[in-house]
Amino acid sequence: MNTKKINFVLFIFSLVGLLAAYLILHSDLNASATGDILVRLGKSFFYGMSALALIFLILAFLPQAFPAWKKFAIWFIPLATLLFIFYPNPGSGDYFSPYPEQVFRWVSILYVVVSVAIIAVSLKNKKQSNLVQ
Repeated sequence: MNTKKINFVLFIFSLVGLLAAYLILHSDLNASATGDILVRLGKSFFYGMSALALIFLILAFLPQAFPAWKKFAIWFIPLATLLFIFYPNPGSGDYFSPYPEQVFRWVSILYVVVSVAIIAVSLKNKKQSNLVQ
């Protein structure tokens, strides 16, 4: 399968995850342990999948940058997922720890910024190597 097809499939997958997050966050969940877990899952999916969708959309137009970006994503996405899963809720009186939603935003923004930088550097290196040849 070529990189354009892979990007398209991953873009669709991230849009499905974004839709699932939207449905979870806009459903009428009871205030229970299951509802709290689903809301946290919905928030992490909302920020994480929107960042993934943005990057896969960029990579759809620039598939030559996919191999360089993939090296970064292979280690960053699992680490971010583990952070999203195991990040604790702040306890009462804990004014210094950010809420999970803030962490989800920060990590997703960091992912987008680093991914765009890697894509830009990869394209710059490709253009320079083409000029040399």
